[in-house]
Amino acid sequence: MRSSRESGEGSGKRHLKVFVDANIIVSGLAFEGNEALLLKLGAVGLCRLVTTRYVMEEVARVLRAEEFRLKPDELTSLLSFVRRCMEIHEGVKWEELSEYLPRLDDEKDVHVLAAFERLNCDILVTGDKKLLRKVRKAKTTRQTLNRLLGKDSED
Repeated sequence: MRSSRESGEGSGKRHLKVFVDANIIVSGLAFEGNEALLLKLGAVGLCRLVTTRYVMEEVARVLRAEEFRLKPDELTSLLSFVRRCMEIHEGVKWEELSEYLPRLDDEKDVHVLAAFERLNCDILVTGDKKLLRKVRKAKTTRQTLNRLLGKDSED
């Protein structure tokens, strides 16, 4: 089954659908490095980056912290950039999360797992060590970039 987005070279290859956790988005916005590169690859359409409003609320909350010293217009600009890089979906309803609760120790991660699975994503990119251990398709940013850039033959 093909994705609605095709590569510009006409290869017909389906782009990977990558669910992005809050810690990756924050790092990609605040620092140069792998996470920033991942956001840029999403912006140019090399992959389909997806997340939820729930995750974006966490991103906004973290970026409002004193340590980032962002002015309101800077925060608005960063969040606008994220909206250009990825699709933002509604999260899974609270009443539908109960089936995911037994699979994770940390309740705040249940939203991420549920959305990742319900949106039928290929990869969950996260820095959360518990998610990386418990979710088979969870990968670090480096692992995700290697796969996107053809340095990894993993399916």
